[in-house]
Amino acid sequence: MNIIVTGATGFIGSDLCSEMLKAGHSVTAVVRPNSPKKEKLPDGVFVIEMSLDELCNLTGKYDVFYHLAWNGCIGGDRDNFDIQHTNIKYTKEAVKAAKRCGCFKFVGAGSQAEYGVVHGLCNEETAPNPFMMYGAAKLAAYHMGRLVAEQEGISFVWPRIYSVYGVGESEGTVLSYVVSTLLKGEAPKLSSCENMWDFLYVTDCAAALGLLGEKKDAHGIYNVSYGKPKPLKEFILEIRDMIAPNTEICFGARKTDKNKTFWLEPDVSKLKNEGFEPKIGFPEGIYLKTEAVKGGL
Repeated sequence: MNIIVTGATGFIGSDLCSEMLKAGHSVTAVVRPNSPKKEKLPDGVFVIEMSLDELCNLTGKYDVFYHLAWNGCIGGDRDNFDIQHTNIKYTKEAVKAAKRCGCFKFVGAGSQAEYGVVHGLCNEETAPNPFMMYGAAKLAAYHMGRLVAEQEGISFVWPRIYSVYGVGESEGTVLSYVVSTLLKGEAPKLSSCENMWDFLYVTDCAAALGLLGEKKDAHGIYNVSYGKPKPLKEFILEIRDMIAPNTEICFGARKTDKNKTFWLEPDVSKLKNEGFEPKIGFPEGIYLKTEAVKGGL
């Protein structure tokens, strides 16, 4: 198949490009003009330099359109209305571009942030209740993108991606902070970390997205995660025991708002029914991430 990907130079996007190339597909990446991140793309990817504002001019012939590009994914930008609002428009333009380019399927990039704080198992039928602009914009993009896809007559898939980690992830994530802090011989200062969490390695996330694009009958929302949640504290202690067993973790050093603290306990049975099984367990994933961080210190 001919695959086209926006957000291809991002954390997940670059691994998706690699995954689709390995599967024998032709891959085209839409990247910002003069983007220095273009070098992250694997050999064999065709590149179109185009801003999201220019998606209305995109032409070509493709089968599946992956729209992973999203502005304002970290920090204070996640609550910036103007930034998040533009992403809804870009999703609409991406769906229309997919139709114009002959795609039979559009695959977006939703987020667990759409659900808000859910205590207990969360499946695709759980009522969303986002508490930040980022999650609200993702939810709006899902509804409006789905309706545009219905109008255009193409299949619409909305993976709600949970906590993805691995080589190349942002330094601002809790895992990046814990790993780098322990490697420096320091004690990480964290919240109580009593909330449930679930981690999926980035190559497994890419494989899940690839599967949803390849499966012709895959349609609608899919929770994308590993599917073995446990208290976040247990994940942190597992990392500590691997890197610096004698280091004390300062749990409770940071205060959090329980109404704005995610509780990640995803039901991934719908994704598994499509044949998805993750390959990278947490210890192996942390080993790979740790070795990469060591190289950068």
